[in-house]
Order: sequence, then structure tokens, then C-alpha cells
Amino acid sequence: MTKLKKALSNKTGSSTPLIVAVVLAIIILSGAAFEYMRLMIVAVGVRDAVQSAVIDVATENWDEAYNGLREGYSGGYVLSGTSWNQNITTGDIYGRLKDNLGLKQENGKYVKYAGSTLEYAVSGLSVSVTNAPLAPSNINGISQLTVEGTVDIAVPLSFGWEHLPPMQIKMKLKAGYTPKF
Repeated sequence: MTKLKKALSNKTGSSTPLIVAVVLAIIILSGAAFEYMRLMIVAVGVRDAVQSAVIDVATENWDEAYNGLREGYSGGYVLSGTSWNQNITTGDIYGRLKDNLGLKQENGKYVKYAGSTLEYAVSGLSVSVTNAPLAPSNINGISQLTVEGTVDIAVPLSFGWEHLPPMQIKMKLKAGYTPKF
């Protein structure tokens, strides 16, 4: 009995549970911080790839742009008989993303796998091309060929053991062609 009282009154090693709790808290917080950084890296990479594809669409439409004889006529038009008709296209952005990011089409979404684990999914791409007016009447207003788009990105979390919902972002992108001369 005296040995038990002596063992209970001994204070050596009393900070060990506190140290273990602090170390576990640091590990959990650093895991959450690394997961946040991973999500941002994936989102920025996908945004850059989609932005590049949207810029390519603007560039492709530039190839069809009527250069005109006066500054500011930069719309995509083609002369058909005696009238001008619009000549613009939205391009194949998903095709470019498949090539650039290595995406696969599954269930109406384009997905990227890291081994057998889903890294992210891209869906809901919407692109609109706004043509510049053929003969702009407002000299001070900027009239340009503009390509705007939105895309949905879903990135599953690896933190939280799949109990947390995936990060979902709706990205808005915009690119335009403005004549230099």
C-alpha cells in the first residue's frame, strides 16, 4: 500500500500527456494546412489550363477577324455577297483540356485520376463568344472580340477520411482580342 501511495504522489512525467496533446494538435493543423495548399494548387492548375483554352478560342477567332482599314474593326466577320456575316466559333475547349490535363470522360464529367484515386472532376463548361461590332460608332468605348466561360471543378478532400464533401468551385474566365493597330 505504501508503494501505491508513493507512486501516486510522484510528479515526474506529469507533462507527458500535455506534450502528446500538443504534438497531436500540431499534426492535425499541419495536415489541414497541407490539404488547403493541395486544393489551391489543383484549382490554380485547372484554372490556368481552362484560361489557356479560352485564350486559344479567342486566338482562333482572331484568325477569322476582319482587320478592316480603320482602327477598331476587330470583329469576326466574313463578306458574303454584299453583306457581312459573323464568323465566330466557341472551339473545342474540352478537347484541349483532355490533351493538356490528361482528362478522361466519365458520367458526363471529365475526370483526372492520380493512380486509382480521383484527383478532380471538371464539368459544366459554358462558353460564349461576343463579337465586336463591325463598325463601332462609339470611338471611346472599347469594342473587342470577347470569349467568356464558366466551368465547375470538384476536388475531393483527402483530409477527413472522405467524410467531408469535396471542394466545389464555379470558375469564371474571360479572354479577348483587341487589335494592336
